[in-house]
Amino acid sequence: MRILGIDYGSSRVGIALGDTDAPLASAWMVLQNKGEDSLISEIQDVVKREMAEKVVVGIPRPFANQSAANDQVRDIFAFVEKLRATGLDVDTFDESLTSRIASQQAHESGRKGSQDDLAAASMLQGWLDRNVRE
Repeated sequence: MRILGIDYGSSRVGIALGDTDAPLASAWMVLQNKGEDSLISEIQDVVKREMAEKVVVGIPRPFANQSAANDQVRDIFAFVEKLRATGLDVDTFDESLTSRIASQQAHESGRKGSQDDLAAASMLQGWLDRNVRE
């Protein structure tokens, strides 16, 4: 089963692809968040084009700045509900530390620019590791 991983951000949204048959996630693309309606339409297009059967959205746990984290978490949960309302099969998964992992991967590979797709891949890999039994 093909799975789309999403690292949601107010400006950019990282997209990763994975598959339960070979449980590896790959960074795929970064979408600009031009508003939820436009973003949801773009995600639906990617789901259809890549034949994904499930979408996994990363949810951060609140750490030091709880008020900011809680606002961010509420925004992401609202986004998840809008995705579900389209009929997509949507799951959530803890994305704690994925941005740090993505930053380290980008540094090690010499990659410049956005790392949101790497963060999405790290989160999706965690979901695959937890949910796919070989």
